[in-house]
Amino acid sequence: MINKELSFLFPRALILDGIIYLITLPFYGFCIEIPLGLVLGTAVMTLNFILLGYSSERAVEKRSVSSAKRYMFLFYLIRFTIMGILFAVSVKTSYINVVTAAIPQLYPKICYTLDAAVKKRKEGKDL
Repeated sequence: MINKELSFLFPRALILDGIIYLITLPFYGFCIEIPLGLVLGTAVMTLNFILLGYSSERAVEKRSVSSAKRYMFLFYLIRFTIMGILFAVSVKTSYINVVTAAIPQLYPKICYTLDAAVKKRKEGKDL
């Protein structure tokens, strides 16, 4: 299931990365910090997505609700620690743009919302 969702999300994330890079070109020119921020942000978003899927699949297999809650909370802490490390590194170094490292964290919400809106619109036209 994770692979199916990644095959939906990852190509769209790369397209969004390209769009954001093109938007920033007039302001920043050809510099390393924008694409590096986008690549690292997308990598962390992908890792976050994989960990979320993995932990969700394993939590369902737990015997008790409290065990599943603890398991999900542990992975929540791991995922947000990874994101925190990304932001800390991007703030501390001048080679990574903080904003372009943060934007890819929103890609899943953007992609799934747009996909649902397009499906809903197509559904309305079929009636």
